[in-house]
Amino acid sequence: MKKKLLFVVHTLQIGGAEKILINVLKYISKRKYDITVLALVDDGVLVDEVKNIEGIKYKYVFKSYFKKARSNKESKFYKISCNIMNSIWKKYLKKIKYNSKKLYEKYVNEKYDVEIAFLEGKVSKFVSCSNNEESRKIAWIHTDINVGTNSIFIDDDDEKKCYETFDKIVCVSGDVRNRFIQKTGRDKNVFVQINPVDCLDILEKSKEELSIKKNADVPVVCTVGRLVQAKGFDRLLEVHKRLIDENIDHELWIIGEGIERRKLEDYIRKNKLGKSARLMGYSSNPYKYVKNSDVFVCASRVEGLSTVIVEATILDKVIVSTDCPGAKDILGDDNECALVVNNDAAGIYEGLKAVLTNEELKKKYQTNIKKRSELFNLRNTIGQIEDIIDG
Repeated sequence: MKKKLLFVVHTLQIGGAEKILINVLKYISKRKYDITVLALVDDGVLVDEVKNIEGIKYKYVFKSYFKKARSNKESKFYKISCNIMNSIWKKYLKKIKYNSKKLYEKYVNEKYDVEIAFLEGKVSKFVSCSNNEESRKIAWIHTDINVGTNSIFIDDDDEKKCYETFDKIVCVSGDVRNRFIQKTGRDKNVFVQINPVDCLDILEKSKEELSIKKNADVPVVCTVGRLVQAKGFDRLLEVHKRLIDENIDHELWIIGEGIERRKLEDYIRKNKLGKSARLMGYSSNPYKYVKNSDVFVCASRVEGLSTVIVEATILDKVIVSTDCPGAKDILGDDNECALVVNNDAAGIYEGLKAVLTNEELKKKYQTNIKKRSELFNLRNTIGQIEDIIDG
């Protein structure tokens, strides 16, 4: 008899946790498990990808509106559709905060053997209200829960009670685990599990040709992520300007889309960086850009375990990353394989300046990063995740 699994997510917008979920769904045993994915909001470019994975059932709680308009930045309805959806989402978040139990009872109509909240915050709150006393419950924590979850819980006690309902807590890095324990006081059955990454798929997609022309004489610094404050692209642009002003020639490619785009565009325009800084927008294949860059940078203020750093590691890139949670789990503690710098603009500046001006240092990191990519074996990590589900 197959175990019935329920994976709950917020949306299926492109993001690190969502991409990891795709890898889990693709490679987890379909012989052992009957799998349903429930999105709190039926939204995101990955919805169709989930629906197309053999053996996966897809459901949602709230309908999303204006999908087409919000996915096309050139649409004349883009701004108004985003504003309306943001207003709708605020109302639904209130429902999650105060009425998760009623929502669960209304929208989860089957009994599952294992219920998995694949994100912290609103998703964990929803699953914690399960009325299925027989199911085992697992919460996946992808980031520092000291940041950004206060709007979902009534107070700290509400958040602690939420996580007490779960049989296991899975954290994506040692830093994330430590910060979870610090906030909740719970350390029993709190595990660290490295995310599964499809290395072969990344390597294959990275071979695709670029649609833009690259200047072979100018080094390229590349980064990937949603254009949101947590990713630190505002301070990365400030560092880029400072380096350009010091005649350290390079291009900056930012791959991603999000609510900070207008702010970043304004900064680029006001500081006349249009020839050196490019906002590339969303790409279903960011790997080709990373592969064709000289340096990958993670400027994040907060992370859990950065999927894009893992992907850059697999592509053997020279990496500069802020010391955000999870960075040292991927890159090591001693700056032997990559540069992990202070989590501020000064740290990013010093790191990028070092690799852009020191060819020997750059060659060292190009050689040593290969040692870290061996950590991310898909078969091993999927097997470990199945053990967590079954154990």
